[in-house]
Amino acid sequence: MNRKEFLKVCGGSCLGLIGISLLNQSCTGTHYVQSTVINDQLPVLKSEFTEIKKNKTELRKYIVVKSDKIEQPIIVYRKSENSYEAFLLRCTHQGIELNVNGDILTCSAHGSEFSNKGEVIQGPADQKLKSFTVSSDEKNIYIQLI
Repeated sequence: MNRKEFLKVCGGSCLGLIGISLLNQSCTGTHYVQSTVINDQLPVLKSEFTEIKKNKTELRKYIVVKSDKIEQPIIVYRKSENSYEAFLLRCTHQGIELNVNGDILTCSAHGSEFSNKGEVIQGPADQKLKSFTVSSDEKNIYIQLI
């Protein structure tokens, strides 16, 4: 195989893998919720984590909350029935909004990656994501902004 054939095969394979990964991500779309700040809290209905697929109820692992009062969205991971963790979707390297890829949060600017616990997986970022205290009652969760 000469160099030209090699580049053609490798390039086609890479494009195919990228296309498949994009299709896979689009099948599990991120659920966005709009909320209004009340007394320095963002209230979110717990029912936002519920999804009905083919007449079957499933629970989302996470949702993304947006509000006019905050610059960048907040991701909320559901850890158990009454346990939630919330992180600002802002890269700690240069402040770019992070992309959500399930349990991995990625910065499009320089490739930093964070886990669903807000910890740095890959730099150049070297600080954890800003986290928020989350409380709940029977119907809602409350993200404490201050």
